[in-house]
Amino acid sequence: MENNLFSDPVLERHFTGHVGNITQLRFSPDGHQIATSSLDNTVIIWNLKQAARCIRFASHSAAVYGVSWSPKGSLIASASQDRTVKIWEPKTRGFSSEFVAHGKPVRSVDFDPTGQLIVTASDDKAVKLWRVTRRQFITSFTEQTNWVRSAKFSPNGKLVATVSDDKSLRIYDVSTGECVRIFTEERASPAQLAWHPWGNMIAVALGCNRIKVFDVGNSQLLQLYQVHSAPVNDIAFHPSGNFLLSASDDNTMRILDLLEGRPIYTLTGHTGTVNAVAFSQDGNKFATAGSDRQLLVWQSNLHTYDASQFEAKSISSCDISCTGNSKATSNDLSIRIDPRESLAYRALDENFQVVDSQHTKQLHNEHLTANSKVSN
Repeated sequence: MENNLFSDPVLERHFTGHVGNITQLRFSPDGHQIATSSLDNTVIIWNLKQAARCIRFASHSAAVYGVSWSPKGSLIASASQDRTVKIWEPKTRGFSSEFVAHGKPVRSVDFDPTGQLIVTASDDKAVKLWRVTRRQFITSFTEQTNWVRSAKFSPNGKLVATVSDDKSLRIYDVSTGECVRIFTEERASPAQLAWHPWGNMIAVALGCNRIKVFDVGNSQLLQLYQVHSAPVNDIAFHPSGNFLLSASDDNTMRILDLLEGRPIYTLTGHTGTVNAVAFSQDGNKFATAGSDRQLLVWQSNLHTYDASQFEAKSISSCDISCTGNSKATSNDLSIRIDPRESLAYRALDENFQVVDSQHTKQLHNEHLTANSKVSN
């Protein structure tokens, strides 16, 4: 019977290249590339085609906290501790421009669905709206009273959601600048948010090890998950809207079945905290990254998932992998997947290499010249 059950997620690629913690990752719209930001001051564009070169942008002077692709994939925006936002062309010789966006570190950046606007969030407690082509400031959303960890456009671009260290989730109307919804937390601040693909719900990753899903229109809590044993750092909806992927300080990722309201997968493979997760736009892949500086790319296989077969599959999986009394003492029936013995995890691509962008090389040469003048 087991051969007729749905397919589990499988690790597909395993990349290393950053020398600092990876803070965020995003798939390109066509799913062929992934952009990662890191505490090592760089952004790397990973090409998922076999034996392809990846591009490193090292133009920020401090840690990079967030990245975002434009809807057509022609530009990347990056947000940094150096208070700037940079707009890139994801090419080796790509054009790069920058602007000082905030008075303190910039935590996140997000393109709107048209690609004409970006929204930025900062430790200066402000969220700002900008026009991309002119790097022109439009307006601020300023009701937060502490650091703002993330700000994201709704799928239709009409709303912006923010999460802040003041323990709030706020929803703003882009056209009026008015705060139209506010959800407050009691236990811990939210670290990250994700809009449901339909635009009517928002998931929030919380520092108290929880995940909450809110109905935006009715201002109510729909679902609460306590599936991690440490703070939750990032979350991502599957494009179907039926699944949610989460990342935690407990070194694991979880996949939740939102229709049934239960965790269905526990994924391992990282040797440190998992900071970032994302799905490709078609939902066929997802990626995970964290403090171990590894980028793991997975085949999701969620299009094969059948909730009616879950219990049989999870029991079968537990019979194979569980030892001692773990099956009897745990209420968690999720299927556990450890890719560390897989060929994809152990075999790094021999032809893989990261090359510096032309802009990065130019900055490096200018730095060497300046140091030479100082030493002389």
